[in-house]
Amino acid sequence: MEEKKMIKVKCFRFDPKKDESPYYDTFEVPLNGLLSVQDCLLYIRENLDPSLAFFINCRLGFCRRCLVRVNGKSCLACLTDVEDDFTVEPLLKDKIIRDLWSKGL
Repeated sequence: MEEKKMIKVKCFRFDPKKDESPYYDTFEVPLNGLLSVQDCLLYIRENLDPSLAFFINCRLGFCRRCLVRVNGKSCLACLTDVEDDFTVEPLLKDKIIRDLWSKGL
C-alpha cells in the first residue's frame, strides 16, 4: 500500500472579536493528486478544524473573493495548485473579518 504524502499548511489565524493578536496554526493535509489551496483549506475545515474561516464562492476564479497570499505572493485560492508545504495569509491583514477572510475584496 502506497503511503500518502502529507503537506504542512501554515494558516494565519485571527478573530478580532476574541484574539489579542494574530497567530498561525499548522495542519497536515494529505496530498491526494492535484489539490488547490482552496481544496486544502476545505480539507482542514471539514476534517481538522471547523472554525477556520475563509471565503469560498464560485471556485472558478471569476469572483476573485478567494484572494490570499501563499508564501508571500497574491493568488486565487481556487486556482492555485500546491505540491508542497505552504503558508497562507489573508490578502489584507488590516481588514480581517476572521482568519483568511478580509473586507473589501
